[in-house]
Amino acid sequence: MVHLQVYNPLVLGLRGKGKTYGIIPILIDYATKNPRQRITIVAESIPAVKDGAVKIFKDIMFETNRWIENHWIGNPMEYTFANGTIIQFKSFDSVGKAKASGKRDVLFLNEANHISFEIADALMIRSKQTWIDFNPDNEFWAHTEVMPEHNAEFLLLTYKDNEAIPPETLEDLQIKIEKAKTSDYWKNWCRVYVDGEIGSLQGTVFENWTQCDEIPKDAEFICYGLDFGFTNDPTAFGSVYRYNGELWFDELIYQTKLTNSDIIAKLQELGVQRNQMIVADSAEPKSIEDLRRAGFRVEGAKKGADSIRNSIDTLQAFKLNVTKSSINLIKELRNYKWVTDKDGKPTSQPIDNYNHAIDGMLRYPALNRLKKSTFFIQ
Repeated sequence: MVHLQVYNPLVLGLRGKGKTYGIIPILIDYATKNPRQRITIVAESIPAVKDGAVKIFKDIMFETNRWIENHWIGNPMEYTFANGTIIQFKSFDSVGKAKASGKRDVLFLNEANHISFEIADALMIRSKQTWIDFNPDNEFWAHTEVMPEHNAEFLLLTYKDNEAIPPETLEDLQIKIEKAKTSDYWKNWCRVYVDGEIGSLQGTVFENWTQCDEIPKDAEFICYGLDFGFTNDPTAFGSVYRYNGELWFDELIYQTKLTNSDIIAKLQELGVQRNQMIVADSAEPKSIEDLRRAGFRVEGAKKGADSIRNSIDTLQAFKLNVTKSSINLIKELRNYKWVTDKDGKPTSQPIDNYNHAIDGMLRYPALNRLKKSTFFIQ
C-alpha cells in the first residue's frame, strides 16, 4: 500500500511542516502497536532530515511523554521502542546506497518531490508500506508512476481542515488570496499552497545553483550577508566564499524575533571576527550602528535604481553552491520566481517573497563585494 499526502504548509499552521506533523504521529502509533518493525523516514539530505522529521519526531515524543533518552542513537539516527520496533532517519544520494539499505516494513518519503524517482523506487520496492508527502508545485513521479497504481491511496488536506490555524497564518493567507484576484503568480501560488492542487510555479530567478556538502577548505572568504527581520520576517545571516571561480554560501542564522542584542550574541557565538566584513540591509541604519558599536565591521548594501536586477545579473554570472545545511536558503531558491504579466509571461521583476536569505546572503554581498566577472575586496 502506498499513501500519498499533498503537502499544504498551511494545513496545521506549523511553519511549513504541517504534513510531517500529520504523518509522524501515525508512524509513532504504528511503532508502539507493532513489535519488531523497521520504519525508515527519508528526506533529500541529512540536514533536511534533522531540521524536519527528526525535530518533529522528538517534539511529539516529548510532548506525549514517550521519549526515553537511551533509546535514541544520534549516529545513525535511530530510535528503538520497548517492543523492538525501530524508527530510523536517513538520506540517500545514490541508487546503490538505497538498494544497499535493505528491506523495511514502513517507508516515509518526506517532501518526495525533492527525491529522485530512481532512489525512491529502489526504496519503495523494498518496503511493505510507503507514505509519501510532497509539495504540488509541479507534476512529478508520484503523479505519473505511483498514483495510477491500484494500491495507491491519495489524501488532500487544506487549511480548511485545520480548526486551530493560528490567526496570523490565516491573515497572511487571506492577503495572498486577495492578491490572487489580480495576479497570475499569486493565483497559481494559491492553487498550489492553498488548494493543494498541481500548479506550475515556473520561472525561478536562479537556476544556476546546486547543493554541496560543505564549503571547500581552501575557499576564500568574501564576506557575511545580513538581512534584518523580527516579527514575521526572519533575520537571515550567512557566509559567502569563492573557490575555483564559483560562489559558495552557508546559512548560519534564519530566525524571527531576534533583537539586535540577540543578533550580536549569535554573531559572537558563531565566532564572527571583528575584522570580517558584514554587508547588511542599508534600510536599517540603527541596527547597523548597534552592530558597529559592538565591534563588528558592517557596511550597508549599496542599493539604488535597478539594484535588485543588477545584483541578480551579477549572481547569474557565477555557479552558486549552497550547503545542504542551508535549509531555508534552499527553500527560497526553489520558490523565488519572476513576476508574470497579464499573459502569464515572466517579467524582469522578481516577486517580493521568499527573499530574506536571498537578499541577505546573495544580493547584498553581490551589490557591495562582487562584480560579474571579478571580485573586489575593500
